[in-house]
Amino acid sequence: MSNTEQPIQLFEKDRIGRLMRIQDDPFTRFQFEIWFEYTRQSMVHLKEGTFLAAKNFASNDDTSHYSVLELTSIKPIHYALGTNPDGYPGFVMEAAKNISSDWTSQESESTEDTTIIKCIATPTEMEILEDLKERNYAADSSIPMIGIDVKVITNKITEEIINQNILKDENLVIPVGNWIVDSEIPVFLSIDDFLRVHFGIFGFTKAGKSNLLSTLIAKILSEAEQKEVPIKIVIFDLMSEYNVLLLDLLDKMENGRLIARGERTLPGSMIDFFTKPNSSIDTAINDFTKSSLFPQELQGLKGKIGPVIKKLIENNKIRVWSPPQIVMSDFISECRSILLKSNVGNCRRDLHTFITNIQSRGAVNLDLLNDINNAVDQLLNGQTNHPLLNNITFPANGFTATANTNLRDFQITIGRKIYELARLGQYQTGSTIITQEMINDLNNISKSSLYIIQSHDPDELRNFAFEFGNDLFENRRRNGIIEPVVSFIFDEADEFIPRDAPSSSSYENSVNIVHMLARRGRKFGIGIGIATQRTRYLNTSIMAQPHTYLVGKLPRRADREVVQDAFGFSEEVFNQTFKFGKGDWLLASYDATGLTGVPIPIHAENANERIKKALSAK
Repeated sequence: MSNTEQPIQLFEKDRIGRLMRIQDDPFTRFQFEIWFEYTRQSMVHLKEGTFLAAKNFASNDDTSHYSVLELTSIKPIHYALGTNPDGYPGFVMEAAKNISSDWTSQESESTEDTTIIKCIATPTEMEILEDLKERNYAADSSIPMIGIDVKVITNKITEEIINQNILKDENLVIPVGNWIVDSEIPVFLSIDDFLRVHFGIFGFTKAGKSNLLSTLIAKILSEAEQKEVPIKIVIFDLMSEYNVLLLDLLDKMENGRLIARGERTLPGSMIDFFTKPNSSIDTAINDFTKSSLFPQELQGLKGKIGPVIKKLIENNKIRVWSPPQIVMSDFISECRSILLKSNVGNCRRDLHTFITNIQSRGAVNLDLLNDINNAVDQLLNGQTNHPLLNNITFPANGFTATANTNLRDFQITIGRKIYELARLGQYQTGSTIITQEMINDLNNISKSSLYIIQSHDPDELRNFAFEFGNDLFENRRRNGIIEPVVSFIFDEADEFIPRDAPSSSSYENSVNIVHMLARRGRKFGIGIGIATQRTRYLNTSIMAQPHTYLVGKLPRRADREVVQDAFGFSEEVFNQTFKFGKGDWLLASYDATGLTGVPIPIHAENANERIKKALSAK
């Protein structure tokens, strides 16, 4: 970047520090210790996230090369007391009493040589090149000189540095938040790089992960609509939070949908409305509102959600997922895998015969369910006179304990499946959705889409993520589809991608699909997003895949260390997050921000304000 039209002040004139020490750092290469003369104004003005410049060894008579550093730690030091109060208590107390005036008397001018502001800074791997004609930015060509003046970069130049090259006309970008040091400076994010090359949001309880995710999704889809670039978002919502946090998008987007995986995910009165003529929509709306999770800030607006829910129902935006029309051969294949999943000893041949007899019925319906239930009950009671038990010779000593357990599991699982299939046949047109319909929409380049997928059963949600993710990936792979970008977002990610997933479980399924999409999905325009408060429980291989991180307060060292190892944050960088309030995040990215791999402290908008505005307008 160059600027020859109008000179802009590079550095603040009245605040100059001195580089005192350079140390190696395994995460950031170097760590710089800088001293500033102490004044109260400097303590207020210097903040974590401020950008500094120190002339480096590449400088010559023609061009000054300034290494750009980011301030990560600020501490006032008084050498009469030192850095800790160890010592004889009487002397230490007297020293502390005497130095207090030194902090208050030096308002704008330093008059005491016993006080300094000790700062730690990390490199940004870039430099400012300045000569008499122009200013340019480039990759760092050397390291700063110890003892050299360290200057504070003006906010105007900082804005250029943070957002360099990202505001090109061809880029689809959003202001992800404002720089914490100066709330007037927006920090921009490239949507395509953010979604396609994966992202992670990590913060402890009450840090506002869901709030931030809601804000990001709203900004992304709004910008995509404005620029007429389709973006597809699929959220696996384990805690059922986003039917409120994204209510405004569900309402206004043509392809905004809340998908229930299983009838029990929604209130019974809503299922009744979908399946029984003349059922009360008002009861369905009231029960849905009661069962929705509202942030504390929005509790007072519960009464305004009804008209929006009614509109969503009438526009078929709340749907129950339906398996595709099942054929008998597929049904029998599933029966066999469920019934013979473990050692069944001397019962295997009889159980195969049982499955073959089921196949002879030729229709998957409630009548078949009743027959299977009766037949299993007879088997477990030592009887074999049911038509589905023809040609079965009951073992003389009875079925093994394992076979008995398998029979009951089979009865329950297959029973639920048949019942669900039968119930789905009673639904009103437009109240259900099948996987292929969703895939067709995700491949549609004409408009953006939002899918919020919920389930009352975490196992069902994990298994559905596995099946749906595989189906979309294979569809795109076979057909060579790479657009539009689809982001699969997993909130409460520790429940989807745990480090030690039990084998042959729904956890193993969800880990496998997220890992596959993280490694191979971007080739076909599929990215992942993960959000959690407990990073130490995440699968480490998947944790290393995101190229963009948003990190809030993580008080547990074990959680911080996982993020450190995955992205390369230093301990000093993390320390500034301890002072973060709600809405404050460290944003770092290898692709999606103007500064590559450099953490930028930002403050993001409160999603609740957006929802308040949307509901208040109703």
